[in-house]
Amino acid sequence: MSRTPFRWRVAAILAMATAIVLGIALVLVVPLAILVLLCAVFAIITLMLAPASRHPPLEPLDDAAITALGPLPTASVLVAGRDEAPVIAHLLADLAAQDHRDPDGSPRFEVLVIDDRSADETGRVALEAAERAGIGAVTRVIRRGPPPGAAPDPTAPPLPDGKGAALGATGPADYRGTFVAVLDADARVGPDYLRRAATYFARGAGAMTARRRTLQHRPASWLLRQLEAAQADEQHADGEIQRGRWARGGCSEFRGNGILVRRDLLEAVGGWHDHALCEDLDLSSRVAVLGERVGWALDVVAWEEPVLEAGPLRRQRLRWGQGIIRRELELTVPVLSSRRLTTWAKLDYLAYSAQTILPVSLAAALVAGIAGGAWPSLLVLFAAYLGPGTVLAADALRWEGLAGPRALPRRVLRGLRLLVFSGLWIPVFVVSWPAVAFGRGSVRYAKTVHTGAPRGFSPRPGGDTG
Repeated sequence: MSRTPFRWRVAAILAMATAIVLGIALVLVVPLAILVLLCAVFAIITLMLAPASRHPPLEPLDDAAITALGPLPTASVLVAGRDEAPVIAHLLADLAAQDHRDPDGSPRFEVLVIDDRSADETGRVALEAAERAGIGAVTRVIRRGPPPGAAPDPTAPPLPDGKGAALGATGPADYRGTFVAVLDADARVGPDYLRRAATYFARGAGAMTARRRTLQHRPASWLLRQLEAAQADEQHADGEIQRGRWARGGCSEFRGNGILVRRDLLEAVGGWHDHALCEDLDLSSRVAVLGERVGWALDVVAWEEPVLEAGPLRRQRLRWGQGIIRRELELTVPVLSSRRLTTWAKLDYLAYSAQTILPVSLAAALVAGIAGGAWPSLLVLFAAYLGPGTVLAADALRWEGLAGPRALPRRVLRGLRLLVFSGLWIPVFVVSWPAVAFGRGSVRYAKTVHTGAPRGFSPRPGGDTG
């Protein structure tokens, strides 16, 4: 992975210094009444995302409306994986079950598996799984790096790590589909995944992302069950926020598992960037420069694994934190200078991006507030940062089918659980900004290890399971 450019380091230092001064001023200089007013305005604007998310610009279609569209666009499914032999066969079986087909049963999709230097025969397992499932003719495996077991070439420069770098082993010229669907190797999808995704491109969309849901293993440990459920509810809240941003004309974003993008749009932005720690956010901003906003589809559902171990969870969040910051340092100026984006979309981008630097302000405010005894101001600040997200999470749980007299209390309790879990983002960004500004050496990609879906899991149409 490439080193952090010097200009990014300078920008990061200036951003941190500004955030620290702001945090101290909010608790020690700004009168409490004005602080309450500012935080109330922030909370109201944030909570307006909930009603907006109920009316996305492109609604899901029923089967009759889908049929009326006629032949749907074709898809190229990209799966980049490294040492994913334990899980990739399940995804290939899900793809083989897709109903996105011609009248004669021929698939209206292809599958490209990028085997990223795997040592566990991921590529071979994928090909064999595709052949068994009947989609061998439309499945290709592209090996990135030397063949398994081959001695590395000491004179060759090291290949960059990361999903973006792996996806970059191919490019839009290699794809045959009208749109590209990116899935993680551990993803599980229902048989209508590609067909429903295609309906959005048939109606003129350029960039969409799937609704992400978390597989529930329900471990024996109470604490691990809470951690698993909190990650599931985090996905609901994130989807609520992004759909609301999209509906209000903002710069909503891709999420890595479930990227859906028109092939010619991907080609127009130069394909995949191998230096991006978060390839989804990097691509989101690059398509935004061209005036394309990412839509969120409720009826296109991708399941993924939670992270239930402290070390991998910490590494995942720190990678995300640094990836988000690096994206902002590289692409904020191009986004804001784009002539194809509305002023509102640019303001939305700035407001949403501010959440990465606000934890630095909160940390500075916490130290200054404790030293100065400004407890009321501290309470208001932390409530404004964490509270709206908790309310949005509780509101997003309406998609879970919670009903009956106990539905609201259950949603509130789950929202509070997410409040506790979301507190992780404060130390993540407090650590990530100095890491970007002062870190030495190349930035490394921390891979998440996948183990598979719970026994008996079977994705059904519409995102249900059996």
